[in-house]
Amino acid sequence: MAEQVDIRELFFDILDIVKFELKFYRYKESPMFERIVKTRVFQQKLQKLKDFLNTYFDIMYRDEESPINQSALRTQLDNIARLTNYYDDLSEFYTDHTKVMITKEKLQDLIDYSHVEVLFLIFTNILDWEHYKSSLLFPTDKAKEKILKEFLNRLASSEIKDVEDIIDLEQAIETFVESIEA
Repeated sequence: MAEQVDIRELFFDILDIVKFELKFYRYKESPMFERIVKTRVFQQKLQKLKDFLNTYFDIMYRDEESPINQSALRTQLDNIARLTNYYDDLSEFYTDHTKVMITKEKLQDLIDYSHVEVLFLIFTNILDWEHYKSSLLFPTDKAKEKILKEFLNRLASSEIKDVEDIIDLEQAIETFVESIEA
């Protein structure tokens, strides 16, 4: 996934997941919610989210020598441990053992079987990492990293409140990428 990723395609994937998240919370209030969750479209969107998470964690696990990858992995695993109550996070005893306790296989199972809301929280934490730390998606391409950080800044702005705002951003991707690259 890293480096050879088409940045526009990545943006569209991220926007698609964010739209799915916003719609999910809107649907949650619907009396038809149980039926919506069982639809093929919903399940495809959920699978796309799981695929994104799995691919991102593959990047973290790929380079065990990289301090950035290891720092990202520890941060993400600690976040997952808190979200899933994997350990009592008041206890400092376990914090050094998170990577041992949550193996790559357990992580994949967690992603496959976690509630969609937990997956959204993991996804948000990944976007926060990409926004504020060294990018794992573009570790050597600083130009793409800059564009990604600008995009995530835009996505996190107070202007984004509902699905229509995401659609507006989606329609402006080309102009946005060109303005950053210039």
